[in-house]
Amino acid sequence: MNVRAVPTKEIKSILSEHWVDTTRKPYVLNDTAFIPVQDGYPFTHILPDRKRKKRGYQRIGDIIAFHGPKPGPDLIDEVIITYNPRGIIWYKGHTGKMRIPDIEPLYGETGEVTFKEAGIIYRLDPSRIMFSQGNREEKIRVSHMVSKGEQVCDMFAGIGYFTLPLAKAGAEVHAIELNPESVRYLRTNCIENNLESHIRISEGDCRENMKGIYDRIHMGHYNATDFLSLALKHVVSGTVLHVHGIGDITGEIKQILSDSDRQGSCTHRIIKKIGPKKTHTVTDVVIS
Repeated sequence: MNVRAVPTKEIKSILSEHWVDTTRKPYVLNDTAFIPVQDGYPFTHILPDRKRKKRGYQRIGDIIAFHGPKPGPDLIDEVIITYNPRGIIWYKGHTGKMRIPDIEPLYGETGEVTFKEAGIIYRLDPSRIMFSQGNREEKIRVSHMVSKGEQVCDMFAGIGYFTLPLAKAGAEVHAIELNPESVRYLRTNCIENNLESHIRISEGDCRENMKGIYDRIHMGHYNATDFLSLALKHVVSGTVLHVHGIGDITGEIKQILSDSDRQGSCTHRIIKKIGPKKTHTVTDVVIS
C-alpha cells in the first residue's frame, strides 16, 4: 500500500485531499499517520497490507457504515475523531429480493454521497442502497478480463457495481436491474462516468429481459445458481459466466450444466469472508 507520512494532527484536513485513497484506512503509529495514496500520485512509504485487529467498517463517501453486531460508543467516538464523517449508520441486514438495507443511524446525517473507487465514480444513498467495498478487487479482476467490444450481460446490475468497470474496460454492457431506485442511480452513474453510450439499461426482471447471445454474463447475486439455467440459454462456445454464491458452488454449477446439455470448465475463487465459516465466492465458467 502506497502512503504518505504526515503528523496525526493533520489527519482531518488531509483526508479531503484529491490524492487520498478513501477505500483504505489510515494507519497511525505514535504521532505519525500513514495516509493511503491513490495510484499515480507521489508517496513517501510502501506499507504491507495489514490485517485489522479491530472491528472493520466501510467509508462510503463521507458516511461510515458498520456491518455485523452494533458498534459500541467507544468505537463510534474513535471513528468520529479519525474521519469526522457526515454520518454513521449500522447495517442490521436487508429485506426482500431487492436487498433493501435495514439500517439504524448512529451519528449525524445520512443521504446521498458521491465518491470514486478504482477510477469509477459512484453516486448512491447508502441508507437506501447496499454497497460493498469488499468487492473492489473482484471488480478490477473482471474488468481486466474483458476485450474491447465484448457483448456483456450484467444480470443484477444494481447501481453499476460491475457494469461501470466492465463498460470502462471496453465492453458493451446490457445492464438489467429490478429495483427502480437502483436503476435511477445506475442511469446517473452512467452519465457521471461518460459511459451511457456503452451501457443499455433494462429495468425489470432478468428472466424477462435477457436477449440474444452474450460473450460474457455477470451474475453478481448470492443465489445466482437459481438463474444459471436461464443464463445458459444465452451462451455459445467461449462465453464466460461469473457466477457468484456462498461457499464452493462448483458442484451445483456442474450439475446445472449437465442438466442443460452444456459443458464448461469451472474456476472457483473466494472474494471475501461474510460471516463465521461463510465466504462470498465467484466461479468463472467457460462454456466449451
